[in-house]
Amino acid sequence: MAKHEKFVEEGSMIFPYTLIISGAILCTIALIESYLQVTKSPMTLLEIAHQYGVLVQYNHALEPNRGIWHPIAWVGSTFFCLMMLYSVRKHFSFMYGLGPLRHWLNVHMWLGIVATVFVTTHTTYKIGGLVSISFWSMILVAGSGVIGRYIYIQIPRGISGNELRVDEIKEIMTEINQEIEQYALEDQNILHYFEQISGPKKDPDMWVGKAVFLMMANDIGNFWRMMKIRRELRHNDNIDHHIRKRLIKLIHEKGGLVRSSNFLAASQSLLHYWHVFHKPFAIIMFVIMFLHIGIYYLFRANA
Repeated sequence: MAKHEKFVEEGSMIFPYTLIISGAILCTIALIESYLQVTKSPMTLLEIAHQYGVLVQYNHALEPNRGIWHPIAWVGSTFFCLMMLYSVRKHFSFMYGLGPLRHWLNVHMWLGIVATVFVTTHTTYKIGGLVSISFWSMILVAGSGVIGRYIYIQIPRGISGNELRVDEIKEIMTEINQEIEQYALEDQNILHYFEQISGPKKDPDMWVGKAVFLMMANDIGNFWRMMKIRRELRHNDNIDHHIRKRLIKLIHEKGGLVRSSNFLAASQSLLHYWHVFHKPFAIIMFVIMFLHIGIYYLFRANA
């Protein structure tokens, strides 16, 4: 069977799911504790920790530089700095062997989202002055990062993380079609499953905004079609279990490549515009964040 080695495969979902679950737990704990302390609840998660002799050096506080919110700020700031290792991995060849780029991107997003929640709770919702510029830049960076992630995955990439050329995409499509034909020789009904997954029609002159809308609509439609196909294949006793798994993978790959190849130019243009928007706010966020830390310790030392 063809393995399509030039095409970056999704691989196991254990690592992404681990990030999602751990990130959700950390953010939920921070937000719940923030709510309980801000509303002056008599019982908080910190109070429960105190009963077990944990974090006893921190008391309830309603100021960003007091209580648990001060170390929370340091953790969030550290996460923001670590987040930039993704850019180092992406642009410097000596780091190419340190894991797939998709894993680095997942960790990059995990750090960014958790750091945003931590820094938000650190403020105790007192946002003003110069720091407010950094805060709202952070919100824009985090929000646009989610959008950027969606745009990024629309462009087919190789194992190294580099974008695939049009001829490489066509080569992979040819390999997939040849494998589909092999399965169809045994059972013509297999072609029925592939016909259900589609990509938007190619239109090189389409406005970028319309292209994004069509890609999202197509992705949502294909998601429900894939659910239906999985159900049908599960109940098809004429197809071996291993072949079913391979067919689902091929259907998923072909649908994604058809969509990506038809909207490759639009995706590349959109990713360029996204960088133009995303990077300046990230720079502003970091500059003011470091100024904020420096000013805090300067005045603290002179106090």
